[in-house]
Amino acid sequence: MAWLAGLLEGEGYFGIINSRVGGKTYRYPRIGVNMTDLDVIDRVGTMWGIKTFSWQPPPPSKKRQHRVMISGWAAADWMRRLYPWLGDRRRQRIDRILAEYDAQEPTQKRRSRACSEAAAKRSRRLDGTFEKSG
Repeated sequence: MAWLAGLLEGEGYFGIINSRVGGKTYRYPRIGVNMTDLDVIDRVGTMWGIKTFSWQPPPPSKKRQHRVMISGWAAADWMRRLYPWLGDRRRQRIDRILAEYDAQEPTQKRRSRACSEAAAKRSRRLDGTFEKSG
């Protein structure tokens, strides 16, 4: 854990990503790190349970780039777990990110509410199909 915190402190980033769905914008925490050392990125990916993304940048760069990134509840969870090992600037950034994220309605609750609202707008025909009302 301390190793990961040190790597992210120097090479990683903690931020927020926008997701637009149905005309609304939702914001989610994100953590990522990008570098040319595949073994290091693979180690982070293993810790996070995700795959490494790699690409060859255009010339004049000769080295292949590698990246791992997590977002949403997983990123929020890792931010909380890494917090004790990070410096003041990163902690302040995480405090702002988590305050905004925690103030949002949880995704599952929001989905459930949206489905209920959509169902309330439909009426069932005699043949079992739905028609939109109103």
